[in-house]
Amino acid sequence: MSTVLKLFLATRPAFLTITLLGCLIGLSIPDSRKESMAINLLAVTLALCIHAGANLINDYFDHLNGSDENNRNRISPFTGGSRFIQNHLIKPSEIYQLGFALITLSVFIGLYICSQTTWLLIPLGFIGVTAAWTYSAPPLQLMSRGALGELSIAIAWSLVVIGFAFMQTTNITYQIIPIGLAYGLMASNILLINQIPDIEADRLAQKLTLAAKSSPHELRAWYTGISIAAYTLQIIGIYFYGIPIQTLITLSVLPVFIICANQISGVMVRKDAMKKLILNNLVAIHLYSLLLLIGLLWR
Repeated sequence: MSTVLKLFLATRPAFLTITLLGCLIGLSIPDSRKESMAINLLAVTLALCIHAGANLINDYFDHLNGSDENNRNRISPFTGGSRFIQNHLIKPSEIYQLGFALITLSVFIGLYICSQTTWLLIPLGFIGVTAAWTYSAPPLQLMSRGALGELSIAIAWSLVVIGFAFMQTTNITYQIIPIGLAYGLMASNILLINQIPDIEADRLAQKLTLAAKSSPHELRAWYTGISIAAYTLQIIGIYFYGIPIQTLITLSVLPVFIICANQISGVMVRKDAMKKLILNNLVAIHLYSLLLLIGLLWR
């Protein structure tokens, strides 16, 4: 396997789909289409670079704290990092350098996009890049601070939707905020479920994720509450901000979220059942995102 291919795979490209869907949802919200295809594609590249860079930075700092090294309960490829460092395929310094380079590249791409659209995007970009870095890197290491980790993920993915919609209009379009927040919350539930197999290793590494700090009952409550909040925000967007009522097609996924919530307590000691829960949750959230996109375009 070539070095370039190894570095590419270390970014965990299969997990970038949730970011791509966020970009498409943001592009589908405004009624007018202002920006060129080239600018939009460049913005998608920016979003994917930040996500890929954040994955690499996360691998690097989980290597330093020992969480990935001591993880015996991981469910590959969903939890426990990419394993490229632990399997001695890539040096830790190379992982860090590529992560830093991708995030730095995204900053320069972002500045160019702002110069072609509006400099009002700067605050959104700053918050997004800060979230990508501080989630894993000291001194904040939000991944080790309970619900702050999920909050940072929810904010980051909300801004993907909001930023793309804002870029099309260069005006503050308040109707996108509830949908953006709903999407961000759903994305944070991916993180919440994927943390469960890593609880033991994370606790040993003093990486106190929300899962590591919670009992099974509390985890179920968090997962359920986040899902309800996302749907509530979506309904607020429909009722108050003119979001197409067709987006309620996402309610068809609700039974799967209920099943996932009910499974949380029972699967925590069974690796096969945990893998099934992770897959069900990933499929449900991606399906929710796809149906949301279809509902927004269905007008």
